[in-house]
Amino acid sequence: MQITVEDLSMVKKKINFEIPAERVDSEIGRAYEKIRKAAAVPGFRKGKAPLSYLEKHFSAQMTEDVLKSLVNDTYFKAIMDLKILPVAYPLIESDDLKKGEAFRYTAIVEIFPEIVVSDFEGLQVEKEKYVFAPEVIDQRLAEMQQRAAQLKHVDDGRLAALGDFTIINFAGFVDGEAFDGGTAEDFQLELGSGRFIPGFEDQLVGMKVEEEKEIAVTFPADYNAPHLAGKPATFKVKLTGLKVKEVPALDDDFAAQMGDFATLDELKAKMAEVYESQEKARIEGELREKLVAALIERNPVEVPDTLIDRQLEMMLENAKQRLQSQRLSLEMMGMSEEQYKLRFRTNAEVQVKGALLLEALAKQLNVTVEDADLQARYRELAEQNGQEVEVIEKYYLRQPERKEGLAHQLREEKAVDFLSEKAIVTEVEKKRDESPVEA
Repeated sequence: MQITVEDLSMVKKKINFEIPAERVDSEIGRAYEKIRKAAAVPGFRKGKAPLSYLEKHFSAQMTEDVLKSLVNDTYFKAIMDLKILPVAYPLIESDDLKKGEAFRYTAIVEIFPEIVVSDFEGLQVEKEKYVFAPEVIDQRLAEMQQRAAQLKHVDDGRLAALGDFTIINFAGFVDGEAFDGGTAEDFQLELGSGRFIPGFEDQLVGMKVEEEKEIAVTFPADYNAPHLAGKPATFKVKLTGLKVKEVPALDDDFAAQMGDFATLDELKAKMAEVYESQEKARIEGELREKLVAALIERNPVEVPDTLIDRQLEMMLENAKQRLQSQRLSLEMMGMSEEQYKLRFRTNAEVQVKGALLLEALAKQLNVTVEDADLQARYRELAEQNGQEVEVIEKYYLRQPERKEGLAHQLREEKAVDFLSEKAIVTEVEKKRDESPVEA
């Protein structure tokens, strides 16, 4: 058997195989014999069917069996002998299988890049300076107030105003005909929320309970129901009830409802503590990303598409789970899975490059993870999740790959700590009006 290897790139190889005709014929004969023993052929006892019949009726099965046998026997032995570490199963391209002729096939395989990290000291990066922002605490308190607010019926004859919650019965018509989904009873609608067709909510302002009214609107041209898009419509509406939102006062009683706080000042102090912790974690996370980006810039590396695809799939699943926890979806955000992958493929590539460089750097620095490091992380995770340390430890010890994954993460963190210690870090003020897209 002849084997040659071509380097298509730093992360892709083409392995060419030529298997002698003698071995091909032997495998073909062995395949037909196996089929003969198993096949039920009319007119013949099991295992007695003639070869001519088998060649006529079972050639496709024979070809599949022989190709699988030849490729499995030769490919896996070759990559072990050649010391090639594939990222995934190869792309196989082959000639037709013919009796009496040599069989040729190629295996195009992606491999992990061989990385030697250089010039990793003195990375120049900027780090945001932490500054306490009291307005954030005020904003969060206001949000807590809104979540704690209660709706109460109004029956004093007042007129509906923006911000009120109306209870309405309505029926919609286009060209004088009722349409599907255009009718409801006891529907609660906040005026000013923008939930309905533009102009609908504005025309409810000034109505009073038990008042009936006919409202004229036009469906937007891009409305999600094509048969209604751009068409004028009328709605017969009756206001059956009116509610207003009562927001609790920001006082010590409010603080007590939010947790084990005796005073509002205690609640604010705890919120400031949490805010500081979150902000510093965010700043450190951004510094890490900048250090890795600077490392990539000094150490350009090609990475296999397969690794990028895997990272992108993981990012996609994480994004879908985050949205689902908020009762949202990609479609509700105006994005398909393919659009997500196109948008964030570069992010995935950067993450793969960073991970491979950090792994290589950790090896060069002889970074080790001791049991004490793991125990410390177990304690951190236990505190974050409100569980006993033993529960967290058992989770990782139950399956070795979990523990190894955590150890790998700790090695990366130590490599980043080394980069940070050796970097030239300049503190800068926070840039305002930033709205990063979460991948």
